[in-house]
Amino acid sequence: MRRLLDLARWSIAGRLITLALAPAMFMLVIVNGALYWQSLQDATADAQDRGQLIARSLAEGSRYGVISGNTASIEQTVSGIFAADPSVIRIAVLDSSRRISVVRQRSPVPADLVDLEVDIPAEPLNVDIFDNTGRTGPQTRASPLGFVQVTVSPTPIVAKRAQRLAVGGTLILLSALASVGLGLALAHRLREPLVGVLAAIRMVMAGRFDLPADKEAPGELGELQRAVQSMAQGLRLTRDRLEGEVESRTVALREALERLHAADDEKRRLIASSNTMVEAERRRISLEIHDDLNAALVTVRMHAAGLAAAVRATGQIELAQTADRIVALVDQTYDRARDIVRNLRPEVLDALGLAGAAEEMVRHFDEPKRECRYTFKLDGNLPALDEGTAIAVYRILQEALSNVSKHARATLCRVTLAEIDDGAAIRLCVVDDGVGIQPGSNGSGLGLVGMKERLAALDGSLEITTEPGQGTTLEVVVPITSGSERRSE
Repeated sequence: MRRLLDLARWSIAGRLITLALAPAMFMLVIVNGALYWQSLQDATADAQDRGQLIARSLAEGSRYGVISGNTASIEQTVSGIFAADPSVIRIAVLDSSRRISVVRQRSPVPADLVDLEVDIPAEPLNVDIFDNTGRTGPQTRASPLGFVQVTVSPTPIVAKRAQRLAVGGTLILLSALASVGLGLALAHRLREPLVGVLAAIRMVMAGRFDLPADKEAPGELGELQRAVQSMAQGLRLTRDRLEGEVESRTVALREALERLHAADDEKRRLIASSNTMVEAERRRISLEIHDDLNAALVTVRMHAAGLAAAVRATGQIELAQTADRIVALVDQTYDRARDIVRNLRPEVLDALGLAGAAEEMVRHFDEPKRECRYTFKLDGNLPALDEGTAIAVYRILQEALSNVSKHARATLCRVTLAEIDDGAAIRLCVVDDGVGIQPGSNGSGLGLVGMKERLAALDGSLEITTEPGQGTTLEVVVPITSGSERRSE
């Protein structure tokens, strides 16, 4: 049964055979079961009717033997009945005194028995009957001449009917098997083209569209084979067209990527060149301010101080006070000019290097009058940096601290500068406990555009982590490149 279910599950032939055979077998079982159950119901009644008929017939036929005492004919009749009808289990012929004249019984005795008893009628006979007293003439008796007892069983009747049902079921089963054989032969002829179609579909699913030319089946299967062949040809053409499009688009994408990389390299070189030009212009301006403006301010201060001393000696106090104010104003202008020069060109960067310049910048921001405290930590010893890298990191730190001072509303800002990857790069971290970047803000207050442009020229990276009310962490990683390599780019 399991193999039949598997066949029905996986094979078209099995399904067809199952559809043809299952209803017939089901009907066979149902009909035979109903007939057998009906036989059980009718067997007892049939046995009773048969026993009643046998008893009446035997009572009619045994009158003379009972009267004459000649039981040979009765025994012969009983033997014939036993030989002809296996449902008869016991027959007994009794005289009027219920003494057994003839008895015969089968062995073994079945369990289900039906006992019947019929009187032997005492109608007058058409012959003379002589009794022991020598009286002659017909005798009329009111009481029966005897009794016939017949015991029958429905078991043989049921067995015979069951045998007939078995023979009929066997014939039907043989017919079903013959039908199965014929169905298998027809299914095999049907399965061959279907197997070819399935194999072709599997080849198409595997991406192989050059299908073998099988023998075309007649009817709908032939149409199915032609449809699969046509589908495979269409898919092959579509695949070739798509592969051509993919190849052409891949070439175009590769060229676009190459152009993009070239544009990125050009952009990076332009940014680096622009930053270099900006720093050079700042240096020129700072030198002009230092050499020209500051020298002029020193000269003005000397003249103003001398004028103050001269007019004070002549007693012109108001002119002396005016000259003193000019001296104070020149001193303030000189200090402001020095601040401008320091912002344009950090001389401390040339004198102390990036680490010293960064520490000096943090110290400059950490003034007692500010609400935020600034700390600096150098982790390890920084390797020698080229001028472009040092200035870029310095400007990024300057922009970050300026934004913390203006926008963060922080109480503590920690700056860490360290080397990483065994001296292959440096990392700058600026961490504050301020309000963070608010949702929806584009971060323009942090000067991200300028930072990213400088880092793009250095192949560096920028990562900002922030949460509203939890502060902001800015981490910059810049690879170290020698000055000769930077100039060669």
